[in-house]
Amino acid sequence: MRSLNRLTRAIAVAAAVAIIPLGLWASTTGKIAGVVEDAKSGEPIPGATIQVVGSNIATQTDADGEYFIINLPAGSYSLAVSVIGFAGVQKENVRVLLDLTTPVDFEIEQVEIPLKSKIRVYAERPPVQKDLTASRATVTSDQLANIPNALSVQNILSNMAGTVVDRDRNLHVRGGRNGTITYFYDGLSVQDPFIGRVGIRITPDALEEINLTSGGFPAEYGEALSGIVTAVTREGTRAYHGKVKIYEGATYPYNVRTGQFGDLKRTDMRTFSFNLSGPVPLLAAGEPVFFTTGEYLRDDGFLPHNENSSWTQMGKLTVRPTPNLKLTAIGSYYRNRGLVYEHLGVNGLSYDLNQDGMGMFRGKAYLYGLKGNYQASRSTIFDFSYNHFFTERKIAPDSLFYTYWNQWPGYSEDSNGVYNGTIHEDNYNNAAQYFYTGYTTGSDFDPYYHHRRTKYDAFSANLSSQLNKYNHLRLGGEIRKYDLFWDEKQFYNLEPYGEKYAYGPSYAMLYLQDKIELKSFIINAGIRWDYLDSEVDYWPNVLDTAGTPKTRSSAKSQLSPRLGISHPIGDNTVIRFNYGYFFQIPNFTYMYTNLEANLNTGYPLVGNPDLKAEKSIAYELGLNHMLSSDFRLDAAVYFKDIENLLSTRDIGLHGLNPVTQFTNEDYGSVKGLDLTLEKVATDNFSGSLVYSYMIAKGNSSSAYEGYYNYITNPTDSVMPVKEFPLSFDQRHTATLNLSYRVPRNWRGDFMGMTIPGAWGLALVGRYSSGLPYTVTDNSGRRTGGVNEARMPSKYSVDMRFDKDVFVSGREDIFFSFFVEVENIFNRRNVVNVYTNTGRPDDDGREMDLTNDPDGEGPYTAEDVNRYYRLLANDPQNYSSPRTFRVGLEFNF
Repeated sequence: MRSLNRLTRAIAVAAAVAIIPLGLWASTTGKIAGVVEDAKSGEPIPGATIQVVGSNIATQTDADGEYFIINLPAGSYSLAVSVIGFAGVQKENVRVLLDLTTPVDFEIEQVEIPLKSKIRVYAERPPVQKDLTASRATVTSDQLANIPNALSVQNILSNMAGTVVDRDRNLHVRGGRNGTITYFYDGLSVQDPFIGRVGIRITPDALEEINLTSGGFPAEYGEALSGIVTAVTREGTRAYHGKVKIYEGATYPYNVRTGQFGDLKRTDMRTFSFNLSGPVPLLAAGEPVFFTTGEYLRDDGFLPHNENSSWTQMGKLTVRPTPNLKLTAIGSYYRNRGLVYEHLGVNGLSYDLNQDGMGMFRGKAYLYGLKGNYQASRSTIFDFSYNHFFTERKIAPDSLFYTYWNQWPGYSEDSNGVYNGTIHEDNYNNAAQYFYTGYTTGSDFDPYYHHRRTKYDAFSANLSSQLNKYNHLRLGGEIRKYDLFWDEKQFYNLEPYGEKYAYGPSYAMLYLQDKIELKSFIINAGIRWDYLDSEVDYWPNVLDTAGTPKTRSSAKSQLSPRLGISHPIGDNTVIRFNYGYFFQIPNFTYMYTNLEANLNTGYPLVGNPDLKAEKSIAYELGLNHMLSSDFRLDAAVYFKDIENLLSTRDIGLHGLNPVTQFTNEDYGSVKGLDLTLEKVATDNFSGSLVYSYMIAKGNSSSAYEGYYNYITNPTDSVMPVKEFPLSFDQRHTATLNLSYRVPRNWRGDFMGMTIPGAWGLALVGRYSSGLPYTVTDNSGRRTGGVNEARMPSKYSVDMRFDKDVFVSGREDIFFSFFVEVENIFNRRNVVNVYTNTGRPDDDGREMDLTNDPDGEGPYTAEDVNRYYRLLANDPQNYSSPRTFRVGLEFNF
């Protein structure tokens, strides 16, 4: 009750200051606006009716012939205009994007006799988006269908400007650390707050739109330092539509006993997915419609012991109890399981020749909620929602997955409950039959157990009002209550580390945003307030738990102003500028680790529930310009000053060992240039070239860097005192997208043969310069500056070809056969190297011929050398080899 009262008082004070009601979620809608004019005279036409075809959504033009329709879900629409004495006009394929205004103007002609049919025209997207004040890359459903290798959201995002994929396959945006991107799924946060990553699978086939905002996101978006990802699933339709999709795959698997990639072969790589939308059968009241999708995915990749399978199910039900009220129920369920492959584990030990000893994982996540949308007037919308999100992950040895760690072979305790077993001795040894080179054998297993679970309930509301033709005001907020569980244990030495805890922090936010749309300027101005109460008692001085009582953690809050300005210069050029403060609450792992202050492990690490939010101050200047009718250029330069980053610092000694605690002491700076040259789809051809140049520097690349690299590392205990290139400081990245698509009625000729239509070919080529690493000697001691060396650059090309076959002359019923090839040229890109040699396949170790495991005399250098070389050749130091996928879709 005490924590609830504290949260209630804080929200009440903030609400009183801001003079706004409580509210929440990220928007999933956009706006259409325009003018209706007489085609001959150019005079505005007041009183014209504009309707969204197939719905009861309509409005009328004002005295100046202008109109607007707000709160339209992202997607494609048909828009019709009608007025007595004029011919009706209907515009097709009007694309509405999240948070943006789509301009749709009508020029209609007077007629003496009313026409029985409307004039149909296809709407053209504006050459530049005039009200976009931030850097945003958007991919819509029709584009997603043709992108090669679009198997996951990360694959899609990695094609966008400002993104970097590091050596551990983590995604970074504009120099931000891992875990500083926030994901919204149908407007609801789906973060795993322990690690700061998306906690549920977002199926690309189910999406209407996905976008990445990498700079200048408005006040309604928060909890992120570097990027906002918004994914919106499709809405239900008035007619039944659907798709069924299957594919099989083949690649070149890696053989751990030969150290080579094998021949091309079919692997366990397949999928079955479907989606279906339409009206709810036998129900007419409220015009209920649904959208549902399901996906089974199996992908073992090219690595051994790397099975990965998942099942995802998502559904959306929309109903209108009254003309002004829209209710949407949302549900998504995800379950996955797999085997963990790690070529080299702790201290260079390998289970490659004893794969049952590696880990196994299982995960589960689900999201359900209800969103309401009430149209109080033509210009005012009130949204409200409740949602529940749950995500869970467990990792344990494959052979003992369902056995709790205190029941593992070799576990025992003394009379005081202190571990005195032999797990670390029995399972963490070099095997004699492999000449003590680093391989385990027999029944040995990786002695690591991890189980975490997060769930939260959130309540929210949001008010959106078009106050006049110039001002679109949004205000709202959210209350979120977490329930956290963590259980981890690792037996890598005589003093195993681990802990088990459960906590329930509270989070809230409020925001106020005004979008001012003038003829020469569009301004997005807003302010955001974030609040977090970790709600836990802890020792402020962990080195003196006997003499210092526990204290209650203090709630933290901060205000972040945001400003974005867009200045259209004619129809073909827009200049934009944005500035803002961006905060992200610390990942809960850093706050709650070892709060009981167990300092008896080798190198104790302690959390800090009194951490402040990480902070970034960012500036951006951008240009969006049509070079010609076919080519568009978007350019942005940016600078980010990052403070209060999470770090680990030595706070004293416990006995002879240093004690480390999480603090807010790291910092960094990022500056860069993003360029996108887009070829507008004409003559069946479209494409884009995305280039990014970035310099990301700081004093640490992750919160754990101080702990692992300097505090617990006996060979390098001196921490750097100046900024250096961060481990994800990729100076140059470029992505080339090319697409050639021909319609159904197209006919070509090749060497006297007729080529039919309805097919497409897409290519995606990627280039990236090398990531930095720190050069060391064979003992691990740094020999020069931090991250002064660079790995080799990387490039790859992916391809997709598809051919449509129509059924009975229908345009909406067809089969689609497709072939995808990932990494066409089978390029073995290096993603990691040994820091003492700079090579991915040579760890610099010398052969040890002093051991005689069988007692029958010295063994040969050739034997030892073979296993040394096998161990050094880490397949995880390379990107995936060439991979084929062949599939079939049925659309109806």
